[in-house]
Amino acid sequence: MSIGLALRPEVFKPLEILKIAENIFSKYFFIPDVSNEIDPIQLSFSILLKNKETMAGPGVIRINEMQLNELIRQIKTINELVENRFFLGVGLGSVKEDVSQAISSMREKILKIVQETGVKIFVATLREGLAKKVKDISDGIILNFSTFEHAKRVSSVFKYENKKVISYFKIFIGQTQDAAIHMAINELQKYASFPQYYELFKKEGVIEDILALYSKREEAIRNLQAKGVIAINPSPDFIKNVSDVFYKNGVDVLALYPYFSPTYNYDKRFAFLKEVFL
Repeated sequence: MSIGLALRPEVFKPLEILKIAENIFSKYFFIPDVSNEIDPIQLSFSILLKNKETMAGPGVIRINEMQLNELIRQIKTINELVENRFFLGVGLGSVKEDVSQAISSMREKILKIVQETGVKIFVATLREGLAKKVKDISDGIILNFSTFEHAKRVSSVFKYENKKVISYFKIFIGQTQDAAIHMAINELQKYASFPQYYELFKKEGVIEDILALYSKREEAIRNLQAKGVIAINPSPDFIKNVSDVFYKNGVDVLALYPYFSPTYNYDKRFAFLKEVFL
């Protein structure tokens, strides 16, 4: 199993991300497309120029909302300069039309991109159904907020196939336990407000814990950590143990997705990540 890093531009400034990429070895760097000001493709390219041993890419872009020809031109230019170490994480984004039509449109775009650039593509998926629909045209999938059991079910779609199953693992680090838990509550309840994630959490048997985060906070957090959904102020040993369990359940790359409280300055953030990757 590989441990990767998903570095959110709202948590780390671009120059901080480049410093991390230059000084911490991670086989994969994912740049979530969450900022209106920072381009995840350009930032991924900068990482690849700093670190000649890693792979990097956006994780994920809403491919149905992109201008396809411009995207293809970017990919060709980048991979020519970094020897095909750039990858593309893609997702459906907000589906305002029929879901099957959105998936069909995404498939067409992925096929065109792969045919013209040969770039590796990982598709963000919540359930086995979408994984099955893209396994023939992708290099693997990206899971988000996955339990160990969910990872096992979805990864079974790729059994005996040379595909990567990647799972984001969101960790919340604060000066105090309360600060870290507060960040986790905000993030989990934000996602639970989306119907597709609510249904996912319900199917994975964790929706009760998420809804009880305010009333039964400590118990709910323990249950969510035990199932591999999140981690609060984890130690490097805890992260290693979680990665081992995900590996046994079919995950090839566990991408740590860290959140830090505002009182955690960059030096402390860097020191934490460096210790994890020793």
